[in-house]
Amino acid sequence: MPADHAGMGIQKHRRLLGVIGGLATVAVLAAGGVFAAFTATTTNPGNSLSAGSVAISDNDGANVAMYTSGAVGDLAPGDPAVVRCLKVTYTGSLDAAVKLYVSSGVTNGGAFDLTIERGTQTTGAFPSCGDFAASSTAYSGTLAALGTDWAGGVDGKAAAAAWNQNDNVAYRFTLTAKDDSVANNHTSVQSTGSHTFTWEARSN
Repeated sequence: MPADHAGMGIQKHRRLLGVIGGLATVAVLAAGGVFAAFTATTTNPGNSLSAGSVAISDNDGANVAMYTSGAVGDLAPGDPAVVRCLKVTYTGSLDAAVKLYVSSGVTNGGAFDLTIERGTQTTGAFPSCGDFAASSTAYSGTLAALGTDWAGGVDGKAAAAAWNQNDNVAYRFTLTAKDDSVANNHTSVQSTGSHTFTWEARSN
């Protein structure tokens, strides 16, 4: 091989080695550059959330009715009033509004007067009233006119006060047969049918 061709081959080889060496150097510097910086961090640990609870109960045992026509018998105007008490307790973690209403479908409810009082009670097993002490009147009217949903319900506490955890209110129900002098208006038994009183709590 002529000397000039050999020299050119050597120069090309050297240039190639130089390029490869340069690339290797760049790669090393780039890899080293990942760690070649000052850093600082700050953290905000331990975050969590929980949804509060809304819980309400009463002392009627296993959903025992306060009164039934079978136990009370047929009522007439002037008969002793049917008087029953029930205590409601709120155990939710959130403050709540409570409303009391009766189920829809009451029949002949206009034939009976109903008064519901709020108060306190510490003695007497459900549904007796024991030492019930009234503090305010929640409702006074006929059984038919008591609301049948939240919108039409009466406030669980006077002035719609909020219920806090472990609050309780006792209620005294007084029912009488409404006087009615219309002739032939009571020639058959007028039953209300089965109905349910509901206390509904909604978080404020």
